[in-house]
Amino acid sequence: MKGCAKQTQRDECYASLRRALLHGLTVPGQRLTESLWAEKLGVTRGSLREAMSMLLHEGLLTRGKRGGFFAPAMTRHDYQNVLEVRFALESGALRLMALKRLPPNNLARLRETCDVMEQMLRENLELGFAEADRRFHALLVEAGQNERLENVYSRAPLPLMSSPESNRERRREKLRRTLDEHRRLCDLLEKGNIPEACELLERHLLIGQAVAKNETPTTERNLP
Repeated sequence: MKGCAKQTQRDECYASLRRALLHGLTVPGQRLTESLWAEKLGVTRGSLREAMSMLLHEGLLTRGKRGGFFAPAMTRHDYQNVLEVRFALESGALRLMALKRLPPNNLARLRETCDVMEQMLRENLELGFAEADRRFHALLVEAGQNERLENVYSRAPLPLMSSPESNRERRREKLRRTLDEHRRLCDLLEKGNIPEACELLERHLLIGQAVAKNETPTTERNLP
């Protein structure tokens, strides 16, 4: 039982830390101090270290030359690769959707996620908006009705990009454009227009979504 409890703590730590890394709650290139993160996540340093080792193998953490775990410093090229992988997986799911019957509740869930994004935007909750954004794209993959594809997508180290725009109004404008494109995707899927939906998705991911500049925050953001 003791070993099982330790494994549960490690897995919970892994999930929380992975979420923080994927949503940009860490400083790129900065060492993740074990004592700080163990306290923040409410786990032992041993469980944290095991979780960090798992994330190291996924490519979401790197090892320092003198030891320790670091949040990777993503380059413009890295982010472009992330977008290309996302497009390959998500557009593949859309094409599978064309060969199968769209689950009756999938479109409703996509539209509900858009409503959540609308609410987050209205309340200036950018992290909530980002999480709903990720949920929307995960639902696109789910619509392909291929469990292996869903598993690959959920496990792939595909971090979200922090906005390079420091001006609040211009940043909100970009988020609004993201939401509008999501709603247009829903409309196209409802009409069964998969080719145009794939074209819109490509513009959304590979052209319309700005790649983060080499900006480095000065402090780690708190977990919500």
